[in-house]
Amino acid sequence: MNKNSAASSLRFTQSPLSAAVITVLSLFCQFLNWFAFEKIGYPWWTALITPLLLCAMYHFVQLDAGGKSGYSRIFVFIFSAAVPLLLGIFLTLAMFFGAPDISTFDPEAEYRGSVPELTALYSGRFIVTSLYLCVFALIDIPVLRACDRKRRCE
Repeated sequence: MNKNSAASSLRFTQSPLSAAVITVLSLFCQFLNWFAFEKIGYPWWTALITPLLLCAMYHFVQLDAGGKSGYSRIFVFIFSAAVPLLLGIFLTLAMFFGAPDISTFDPEAEYRGSVPELTALYSGRFIVTSLYLCVFALIDIPVLRACDRKRRCE
């Protein structure tokens, strides 16, 4: 790694605070994606494409991880994809067992826009987006390895 690339690396280390920041930022970006989808009124098929923007952001953070940076790639994966996925699953199950009669789970129920409905809706959306990130992370492993080999050769 040359002097310029070392200076351009993110400067934080693996700590509970940086784990919390990564998780909150991941959830915020996921929320922003789905909120924009809902409010702007994109066609339904864009919900399959827009999470790829988050995957691109994940890839660029992963390019900076490892090596001489202060955090590992597995750290970024855990707190940007796995923890939000587990949080989404936990919230969805909690909402399902706590209020199974809301419109998110019961297609015959009327949507009222209540907090439990919105929580269940967005936690389900976090699951979808986090699954995108997990699948992308698996696909990204060989790409990152190739980038590492190329960087070492330079």
